[in-house]
Amino acid sequence: MGTPINRVRQPLVKTEFEVEKPVSEYIRDWALFNPERIALRYYGWDMTYAGLDEAVNRFANGLIDLGLEKGDRVALYLQNCPQFVISFFGIMRAGGVVVSLNPMFKQGELEFEINDAGAGILVAHDYLYPEVLKIKDSVGLEHAILCSLSDYIPKSPALPLPEDARLPKQSFPDTFDFQKFIENAAHEPVCRIHELDEELALLQYTGGTTGLPKGAMISHHTLAYTCLGTISWFKHRYGDVFLGLTPFFHVMGMQQLMCTPLVAGAELVLMPRFDPAIAAKAIETFGVTFWVTATTSLIALLETPGIDQYNFSSLRILGTGGTPISTTIQEKIRDLSPKTIVVEGYGLSECTSHGGFQSPVMCKKPGYIGIAQLNKVKLVDPSDGKTPVAIGEQGEILIKGPTVMKGYWNNPEATWNTLRDGWLFTGDLGIMDEDGWFNIVGRKKELIKCSGFSVFPSEVENLLYRNPAVLEVGVIGVPDPYRGESPKAFIVLKPEYRDETTEEEIIEWCKDNMSAYKRPREVTFVSDLPKSAAGKLLRRVLTEQEEAHNK
Repeated sequence: MGTPINRVRQPLVKTEFEVEKPVSEYIRDWALFNPERIALRYYGWDMTYAGLDEAVNRFANGLIDLGLEKGDRVALYLQNCPQFVISFFGIMRAGGVVVSLNPMFKQGELEFEINDAGAGILVAHDYLYPEVLKIKDSVGLEHAILCSLSDYIPKSPALPLPEDARLPKQSFPDTFDFQKFIENAAHEPVCRIHELDEELALLQYTGGTTGLPKGAMISHHTLAYTCLGTISWFKHRYGDVFLGLTPFFHVMGMQQLMCTPLVAGAELVLMPRFDPAIAAKAIETFGVTFWVTATTSLIALLETPGIDQYNFSSLRILGTGGTPISTTIQEKIRDLSPKTIVVEGYGLSECTSHGGFQSPVMCKKPGYIGIAQLNKVKLVDPSDGKTPVAIGEQGEILIKGPTVMKGYWNNPEATWNTLRDGWLFTGDLGIMDEDGWFNIVGRKKELIKCSGFSVFPSEVENLLYRNPAVLEVGVIGVPDPYRGESPKAFIVLKPEYRDETTEEEIIEWCKDNMSAYKRPREVTFVSDLPKSAAGKLLRRVLTEQEEAHNK
């Protein structure tokens, strides 16, 4: 594979950074520089950088008083809220390791990740705690600190509240109330992080799309490096306002929309649940300048009735991840908000979100997602994992550099299979052009072999998105006695087409719009598609459902 020409790299974007401190200490810097600057905004309640810094110190000291030792794991079972931010950085200042649990988890999922991480302390919403009680005897939790989504909400909220935030506050025996916990703790500054490259900041569990979740070990150096790189790439500035709506338990929301804005000294608008109309209202009300979200959320936003009545003029950059964004969606965003720059990105928990490749802010190439910034990226032959592929040919994406994880927690076999000679084997297939632009074409295990041709589900999905009736689509390979495999499409129709369009009409449309070997021979209409908590399409689940249906 040849060396790409980096003529598309935007000027003044740095690729190397000197990391001097962990992410938590940038909050302290901003608190000293401008203590009254707003750090968090939550339905009309505001917290300054000075207030946030003090709350983080208090939470850290409270954990130390509970006996937290350096390296101990603390689990967060929370939606996006002020308590998530305070506890996240407080755990780090106390020398602990953050383990973010999906707030949609049920007992079996909770039990696995808490036990695998060996977490002894849990911070959770009160209304979620009954799920924890179901596994209390099978996990090693020693302490639980509980909070409510309503704790910081003012009497006259600036936005409509999600149902969870209207629930009455609950208490349970042998637990701590979050607000009393920080009120009773010392406010003296504390930071027990010393070896940035060796001490862990996070155990970031993968989505489990290829089996049981694994805890990616992310160091303080890696997390801070990624945030500094993101700030440089997007030219984040003092006056930026971030929409903290993408889930913080997921690496994209955590790194891009929680850590990075607070390192940059920006404002962070917190929202626990995605509702497209309320998200639009938040952008308008708070003057949001930056938001990154899953492509599926963008689709929902664009399909919201009356969406063109909202004011999006403040929105400087809108980013997507998880699934490539079609040209049709990009055109709709341009029509809605002409001055907004749409960017795409590719990353993983294992390389801390921004560590893959990213669209340059002022440059876009149709059919490609972006270029590498912080790490080295190369493509190799998937069959041997060694041989470089030529420009324009498909290969497995390998990543090496300062934002790559240290390995998987207590899983040397999985670490060896994924990290070799410092290279992260992503399992994703991509192509690169002569200028260094990359695009994703699928995963190795999702590749469809049809009549000897390689068919990538994402390519067929992007073609189907051109059909005006298609709202969402997922494509998998199914057995075909003649071709070996054939693509099958599962489609969510737009509401106005649900009684007007048939599966046969979609198949006929495919005949006119794609090559014979790529076109789906079967189409099934569904009410929704299986997705990860971050909104990423789970083709594996579609395959499992199809296999179960055909037994």
